[in-house]
Amino acid sequence: MQKKLIALAVAGAFAAPAFAATSNVDVYGQINMSLERVDDGAESFSRMVSNNNSFIGFKGSEDLGGGLSAVWQIEANLSTDGNATTASGSYSFAATGTLTGTASASNSSTTANNNINGTRNTYIGLSSKTLGTVIAGVHDTPYKMATGGLDIFVGTLGDYNGMFGAAGTATGSARNPSAVFDLRTGNTIAYLSPNFSGFDFKAAYVMGLEGTETTSRSSAYSLSGSYNNGPLFVTAAYERHNDVGTTACNVGAVCLGQGTAGDRKAWKVGVGYKIGDLKLGALYEKMDDDIDVIGHNTWGLNAAYAMGAITLKGSYAKAGELDETNDSGATMYALGVDYALSKRTTVQLTYARMNNDTNGRWSLGQGPQVNASADGEDASGYSLGVRHSF
Repeated sequence: MQKKLIALAVAGAFAAPAFAATSNVDVYGQINMSLERVDDGAESFSRMVSNNNSFIGFKGSEDLGGGLSAVWQIEANLSTDGNATTASGSYSFAATGTLTGTASASNSSTTANNNINGTRNTYIGLSSKTLGTVIAGVHDTPYKMATGGLDIFVGTLGDYNGMFGAAGTATGSARNPSAVFDLRTGNTIAYLSPNFSGFDFKAAYVMGLEGTETTSRSSAYSLSGSYNNGPLFVTAAYERHNDVGTTACNVGAVCLGQGTAGDRKAWKVGVGYKIGDLKLGALYEKMDDDIDVIGHNTWGLNAAYAMGAITLKGSYAKAGELDETNDSGATMYALGVDYALSKRTTVQLTYARMNNDTNGRWSLGQGPQVNASADGEDASGYSLGVRHSF
């Protein structure tokens, strides 16, 4: 109730007449900030990270009768230190007010202050308890959602997206962890089934970007099925990208791509099991690609043990060699301790390391990443953070 009252107050401040009849709006989100000491293989430096999955969202529904409801959601990233990304370097203002100086962009880039930036899951749709939900907009793919619950270091340096859904490179430039698979895509139509005694199914189709005929040919489809009942969780997912390009936007998290460079596909399976206060997880992923030869396989194990307010965590993952590139894999491991101050506030201490093979350059963390300074260099870091959900 309190969240709804806050949401109504915010809505009323901007457009009271338009929102007067919207009494079922919920506001929610998460702030996850950390202080980190990281090493990219060439230098060590400290940084504050404010976008470890920090976000704010508004959502609601309207009963249409006959068991059918209209559903909607608007969600955006939060940069709680006022910057979309961080930068290193020194700056000064000249007498004319012009910003001058230099900065190192080896691990980040400079942007203007921007507290709210980037579209997260934002959609409109129809939902039925018996038939499921159909939505259209920006949304995580079923492939991404399938194993999200097995990422015990989500939003930290140990996030499994440093390796799963990712592709290292031996060509001198690190990829965004979500740049290949594990995406949040725009122009997406998705179906989410109801839960049938622990079973559920998800499917999505992603259309190409708006543009001319020659720049909107890409498409994708994503499928997943899961069983979650009692102590056992089992999931499998498949995703295929058709006629996609290789530039930054084309492999980014929101837009799928343009052009006709080639196809890529991946499948994965995951298992989770709970024994008392101990949670165990295992994943395997196989990626194939005929665009830039990044096909490989990845596997990982993790465990979390709860002792009252304290949770001990550990994970290990191994990526095989990229197609046609010897010694281009990597090994990632993470150790952590969570301390729950309440149901919504947690202090997190994490250590993570990415050991690259001779020709591998895999990045650590979800964002901003710790990018290895060169092929074969390792990336590592310590992090102390606080996460609050509302």
